[in-house]
Amino acid sequence: MTVRVRIAPSPTGNLHIGTARTAVFNWLFARHHGGDFILRVEDTDRERSRPEYTQNILDGLKWLGLSWDEEPVAQSDRLSLYQEKVKELLDKGFAYRSYETSAELDAMRDAQKARGEAPRYDNRHRKLTPEQEAAFIAEGRQPVIRFKIENDREISWNDLVRGTVTWKGRDLGGDMVIARAASATEIGQPLYNFVVVVDDIDMGMTHIIRGEDHIGNTPKQILLYEALGAKLPEFGHTPLILNPQGQKLSKRDGVTSISDFQKMGYLPEAIANYMTLLGWSPPEGMNEIFTLAEAAEHFSFDRVNKAGQNLIGTS
Repeated sequence: MTVRVRIAPSPTGNLHIGTARTAVFNWLFARHHGGDFILRVEDTDRERSRPEYTQNILDGLKWLGLSWDEEPVAQSDRLSLYQEKVKELLDKGFAYRSYETSAELDAMRDAQKARGEAPRYDNRHRKLTPEQEAAFIAEGRQPVIRFKIENDREISWNDLVRGTVTWKGRDLGGDMVIARAASATEIGQPLYNFVVVVDDIDMGMTHIIRGEDHIGNTPKQILLYEALGAKLPEFGHTPLILNPQGQKLSKRDGVTSISDFQKMGYLPEAIANYMTLLGWSPPEGMNEIFTLAEAAEHFSFDRVNKAGQNLIGTS
């Protein structure tokens, strides 16, 4: 099996050091195993995605020395594939059209809050009769498309960093929206948790290496892999880069983009070295000043820390 991994940034801002560190770990893993490192641009957020941000991401990865092995793929070019796969889930009975209004969903959440319950969709439109559905259509309602999640399902995987991770279906928030509202004869804009699975299947990803803030997405995505009849990749969730207060690093914390470090005069080799050490411990006897190629020779996830790593000197 050829190892295939990807970095999938969203071009809604400049290349963030957290995304870049994830790219470094993916690149190191791919090079260690003689595999492929793929770049996918997740630009389906039409309102916030900008071509200048895409260029900033490409330039930043190149500056760091992270070469990719195939032409970059843009999600915006793949809408027909996503819609085809949504229709497949509808036809198989794994998904359905859901006609709730915003006001009805707000009332449902308010009632749950009043009862001291965590907010979740209560699957109320999962088993509509043809007559009920026709009535909603006659009202002019535009349905979203939801993927069925059974409360009694238990979803487990062996995480490359964290070992065995287990979630209960009942903790995933109810049936998941996989496509935005559209007419009852159309399929609206497919959403993140769905399209990322379709892409990873279609592009043959063998390992999904990303930040621990995605752990809550993984059980939902595993269920989607199963429904689409695809083999599961291996998952690894790396520690986040934190600010001095121990929170996920954000733009408010000062210098956080790769282009900012570049403008400040840092060498790409120094930044790549530093990011590699934000979560990975070199083996005994290895110098802590190294090239990416040297790190790739020794890289493995059994030396990746579980705890978040503080970025210093960014303000």
